[in-house]
Amino acid sequence: MILPLKNGCFSPLCGFEESELYDLIAKAHSLDLSVSILMNRLFHEDDIDEVLNQMKHLIEKGAGHIIFADSAFAYEAMKEGLLKYLVYQPETIVTSSFDAKVWSETGIDAVMISSLLTKDEVIAIAEAIENSGINIHGYQMMSVSARRLLSAYADTVGLGELKNRDHLYLVEEKRDGRMPVYENEYATMIFSDYIQESFAEMHDFINAGMKRFVIESWHLSDECIFDTLRLYRAILDGKDDEAMISAYRNKYSDLPLSGGYYEQKTVR
Repeated sequence: MILPLKNGCFSPLCGFEESELYDLIAKAHSLDLSVSILMNRLFHEDDIDEVLNQMKHLIEKGAGHIIFADSAFAYEAMKEGLLKYLVYQPETIVTSSFDAKVWSETGIDAVMISSLLTKDEVIAIAEAIENSGINIHGYQMMSVSARRLLSAYADTVGLGELKNRDHLYLVEEKRDGRMPVYENEYATMIFSDYIQESFAEMHDFINAGMKRFVIESWHLSDECIFDTLRLYRAILDGKDDEAMISAYRNKYSDLPLSGGYYEQKTVR
């Protein structure tokens, strides 16, 4: 289970205060579930000491992992002997096996590979390290900026407040796809116009040694999330078959399910 820290991550999901996360961690443990805390925002100098203390407090309260992107987390964790609790997830950044290997050898628990690569590229990186992971399902982060882009657009054309509003999309002039876009107090995030699915790739990812698989739940219904979890669980347990995958795709044929860049390079 992944829970976002309020004002601490690049995510449109509803974040939780630190004190709320303490209670949620305890509740998850009572259900025999582990908890990772999403803290993958890049922080300013004035904020970093506070969030590093939050990281340590959350680990003390039982968080199994802290998902980070800011290298200050790794530096602090190295000093405190907490590297084993860290998962490096800088969204689109890990695209090189050399970069992944450097992070892997620090002693952190996992390195998340960019999902905007071909399947062969993903597998090559996974085979180069022992602790890789990837976001396997859901809308994928394509871009994040500290600039308030939606607010700037709204001011220019005379629209009302667009910050913290769901169901806003960008459409490029030469494409029909609708890319979800979300702005909060500190970032504007743009997502893929498709929902990544990795059913056909999972066995190859597992064989390549991947250890961590993440489903992004934003903009998916509860029913879809539960069905998605059940299907990937069946794949991980070796109990899946083509009929199960076909039934899922038929049930959610209205969704823009796609293999994304698995079969095509991002830059050609």
